[in-house]
Amino acid sequence: METLSPRERVERALEHKEPDRVPIDLGGFQSGITVIAYEKLKEKLGIKRPTRLSERNQQLAVVDEEVLQAFGVDTRYVFPHSPSSWNPQEIETPHSKAYIDEWGVRWEKPHSGYYYDPVGFPLKNATKEALSGYRWPNPNDKSRFSGLKEEARKFYEAGFAVGTTVSGVFEQGSYLVGLERMLVDMVDNPKFIEALLDGVLEVLVKLYGNFLEEVGAYLSFFEIWEDVSTQNGPLFSPALYRKMIKPRTRELIAAVRKKTRAKIALHSCGSVFWAIDDFLEIGVEVLNPIQVSAAHMDGAVLKEKYGDRLSFWGAIDTQRVLPQGSVAEVEEEVKRRIDDLGRGGGYMLAAVHNIQPDVPPENIITMF
Repeated sequence: METLSPRERVERALEHKEPDRVPIDLGGFQSGITVIAYEKLKEKLGIKRPTRLSERNQQLAVVDEEVLQAFGVDTRYVFPHSPSSWNPQEIETPHSKAYIDEWGVRWEKPHSGYYYDPVGFPLKNATKEALSGYRWPNPNDKSRFSGLKEEARKFYEAGFAVGTTVSGVFEQGSYLVGLERMLVDMVDNPKFIEALLDGVLEVLVKLYGNFLEEVGAYLSFFEIWEDVSTQNGPLFSPALYRKMIKPRTRELIAAVRKKTRAKIALHSCGSVFWAIDDFLEIGVEVLNPIQVSAAHMDGAVLKEKYGDRLSFWGAIDTQRVLPQGSVAEVEEEVKRRIDDLGRGGGYMLAAVHNIQPDVPPENIITMF
């Protein structure tokens, strides 16, 4: 078989055609590597330059080009910027670091912790009527998109598959009120939640539309993250998902589809087998991260049932194998997932979500 460019390899796989080898991904906000894990990896590889931060909340590293090249990574990423009008100044306390994002959400990381978690919710006690007085982010701020067209074009012309990952409607809405209120009010106060989600949807449609005006022509995949499951099943009743979240995700996907030829990917951790038919109905073409340690997420079963309609992305176990397994177990894991998901195309290899601080560098090297 001919040797393909990285973009040809990814796009052929996502079209359910078998490429010259399984495409490899590293560097997204759901397929990246934490700073701690990356610094250990760089030490092992003999790379001495400082580590740059790509995403604050998950403490993800910018992966250096020489590492991407060494690992044969086929993807490169572009993301919308934060607006220049927002001041991301950190707040230091004796026990933590914190900041307030442009939506008004307070994020905090204990000094002994690994991540920033949402702890302050600007609409936690709001009424439906009060939503009209909330200061929504400005999706038209041009500083969000400065330089992105040139960056995406550079990757595209170098032959890489360019992608992005962005927040979904439910996920962003839950940050505004807190997950507890979101889940309770989906049952007890649905009109408020629907109004909240409609407000979020309006901002995201405009924001992603503006972003895609700049980079849409260069993208191979566009991922929306929208966690709707736990390890064992749905986070809420499937009926509530289909009433409140699914229609709005459908609308968001339709808006994205107007601006790019990129494949539409959905990220949802956990056991999402119950929702895959719903995902397909609203236009999802690629599923991430394939959390193989969750219930009903056996790769071979997923490939058999959905492999002609859905591509799979991820699947290398980060819950046990990567952090705790031997090098031999990592090698066996990679071979198994390629065997389960890669035949006939339809698979892009990556870790199940980001590579965490406890993953030994030897296992990362073995995986790639």
